[in-house]
Amino acid sequence: MVVLSGLAAYWLRISDFVSRQREVLFFLPFDKYFSYLLIGGALSILAFALAGLYQLKATRPLTRELFLILVALSAGVVAVAFYLFLTANPFESRFIVIAWWLFAMFFVSLMRALLKYTQRFLIARYGIGAHNVLLIGHLNPGRSKEFLATLKDNPRLGFRVVAEALDIKMNKIEQIIRQRDIDDVFLTDLSYSQEKILELADFCHRMQVNFSFIPSEFGSFRTELKTFPTGLAILEVKHTTLDGWGKISKRGIDIVGSLCIMALFSPIALLIALLIKIDSRGPILVKLTRLREGEKPFFIYKFRSMKKDAHKMKVALLKKKNERYDGPLFKIKNDPRVTRVGRVLRRFHLDEFGQLVNVLRGEMSLVGPRPHEPEEIAHYHKHHMRLLSMKPGITGLSQVSGASRLLFEREVELDIYYIEHWSLPLDFYILVRTIVVMLRGKEN
Repeated sequence: MVVLSGLAAYWLRISDFVSRQREVLFFLPFDKYFSYLLIGGALSILAFALAGLYQLKATRPLTRELFLILVALSAGVVAVAFYLFLTANPFESRFIVIAWWLFAMFFVSLMRALLKYTQRFLIARYGIGAHNVLLIGHLNPGRSKEFLATLKDNPRLGFRVVAEALDIKMNKIEQIIRQRDIDDVFLTDLSYSQEKILELADFCHRMQVNFSFIPSEFGSFRTELKTFPTGLAILEVKHTTLDGWGKISKRGIDIVGSLCIMALFSPIALLIALLIKIDSRGPILVKLTRLREGEKPFFIYKFRSMKKDAHKMKVALLKKKNERYDGPLFKIKNDPRVTRVGRVLRRFHLDEFGQLVNVLRGEMSLVGPRPHEPEEIAHYHKHHMRLLSMKPGITGLSQVSGASRLLFEREVELDIYYIEHWSLPLDFYILVRTIVVMLRGKEN
């Protein structure tokens, strides 16, 4: 695919269409160019290998692979440029380099998507390539059932639960691992004794079995190991990595990204505004009160998806039809307040575009925890308030993980994990996942 991309870039540059727009002023023989291309292909393969792209893990999401492809191909371009610099061989066409990179992103990603689709089909239909899982835990049955249901309902994740254990009894666990060819051990509760958990982790390490656990609220903290001159080691809990240059870079991406999205989707926004006005009475945009970091109130802007004065109906619906009994959030299927156009907007998350204004004003970010209503926050428990330690986002880790289908505590855990482990690659991953969710039209 890398070589094919280079050939396509060369053909495009010398084609009549491009040459009429920009005259070819360089002389680059095809045989010389092809030798460059083979070197670039070899270096790209090396970059792919270093990025782990030849470990065809069934459990790795496609969005993660696409990100690794972007990193590896970019590294390949830099490596080729460095090679040309060292050999004092100037390359005559910047257009070909850029076109090659873009073509390679498309061709390699397309082939990877086909491979991933084939892999997931074989897993879902025939179980080929699935990781055999041993699930351990009974002290928190709700979390164990939720995790088990997630794996069973989503076979394409690549995990297949073949055995369960209620306690950490090493004789029985060793027997299960050896007889059932276990690939992964998942511990759904950390309430067992420290000695038992360490013994289990050490045994899995010796048996070359992946060991994972679902973290508690404390387990999701980001920590940093510090050692005193006396040799005493401590773990410092870090609130977030979003500080210093990280905060500056995130704000810069918010500004540039929101402006680009607004410019790109302005025709769609105009069409949405027209349809809203035709479909029902009321304003095109609505202002909704939310709280952001530091418990500061602000208004978010959204395309109106409900009937006029829908908030007056909420009290009655809250008593009769609220389907989120596990927390303070309000959610019902087939909400009678939603308009016909609003259902389409919500299905593809197009009603959220108005919040780009909030991003430009610095009240929100493109990616962050979900902004909640003051009435909801009034019913939060103490640990829920950590959600207000970072600027809220239009999209976030919980939204792309199916927020409306998650238990409220699980949604909180995901948002807190994002706060504690923020990074630019994580933001990029969430943005790519958001595009996938929007295109699928799944309601989160």
